[in-house]
Amino acid sequence: MRFLSAIALFEKTSFLKKGSVLVVSNNEVTDIVDETNVPSDKIEYLDGIIAPGFINAHCHTELSHLKNVIPQHTGLVEFARLIVSNRSNYTESVIKDAAMMADRDMISNGIVAVGDICNTSLSIGHKVKSKIYYHSFIELIGLNPNNKDKIVENGLILKGEFDDVGLSASLAPHAPYSTSNELIDLVEQKNGRAVSSIHNQESEEEAHFFMGNKSQINDLYSFLKIPIDFFIAPKSTSLANYYNRFNSKQNILVHNTFTSKKDLELVGKSFYWCFCPNANLYIENKLPDYSLFKDQVDKICIGTDSLASNGALDVCSEINTILNASSVFTLEQLLQAATYNGAKALQLNEKFGTLYGELSCLNLLDYSDNKLRFKSKLA
Repeated sequence: MRFLSAIALFEKTSFLKKGSVLVVSNNEVTDIVDETNVPSDKIEYLDGIIAPGFINAHCHTELSHLKNVIPQHTGLVEFARLIVSNRSNYTESVIKDAAMMADRDMISNGIVAVGDICNTSLSIGHKVKSKIYYHSFIELIGLNPNNKDKIVENGLILKGEFDDVGLSASLAPHAPYSTSNELIDLVEQKNGRAVSSIHNQESEEEAHFFMGNKSQINDLYSFLKIPIDFFIAPKSTSLANYYNRFNSKQNILVHNTFTSKKDLELVGKSFYWCFCPNANLYIENKLPDYSLFKDQVDKICIGTDSLASNGALDVCSEINTILNASSVFTLEQLLQAATYNGAKALQLNEKFGTLYGELSCLNLLDYSDNKLRFKSKLA
């Protein structure tokens, strides 16, 4: 039996009262008690904050080989064009090795679970061996509603490869400008109550596209040689156009850089909002208006996006970016977003997001000079 305490203990949504102690048996936290219930010479005091392991709610490990390949501040549409142009110019071995290194980096940064976007099966090899728990989102793309059945059929075949080796996976539409409402409907039908994810309002060009105005997204489709003559702009925001298609309400909207107050009022608290601030700065050099989300504290979570759009897969760095950019959220609220909320968003809160459970899933953190730093795992 061990007894662990620290400068502060964070559990789910708040710091525990001073003097709280973790009771550890067989490397698992089985109870949290007051220090007055434990002989003082039996308590191990750690220098830092003890918190649940981080949940990276949005990542693309398949793109890890593109680190430092795509220039910063290109804007989303040019970024997407460069991803398409570059991602296949590498051998499978290079792609797999880069993904494995990204996995190791996330472990060394205190990440215990990841929502990972997948377009291929290339990440399966490192995931089955990893200490990280992965939920893989099989990403589907197709704006033409006539193609929905074949797209979902292919997605389910890919999902089956993850299922066959015991990896958690579900279908996920890519983004409003690249998936038809009919495709989203079919994804929801096939997913049932499983979690899904979508890149939401990441660029102002998306708003222009849905309002029927000239948009760089039209240029992207021209570059890809994909005709979209069939598309009729709904003359609404993209979120207003598709939000009620997500009938399971267990969905993660990612980026939300250009989400408006009106959008939030429309959808209420139906969704989880995943922020990837470092990627937002890398691609668009703009952050969401965090003040709009101050009443959504129980619904925000944190992602890193990919190494194609980020210098590191580090949740502490994402939290620090938000803290430096805005005073809307407290450290306590952002720790909730990065642990408990992320676990709920990925439907993993039975195992992650709490101090109870394996020591290997808990982090020791340092917070000084308004910066959060990962120090070590507890085991």
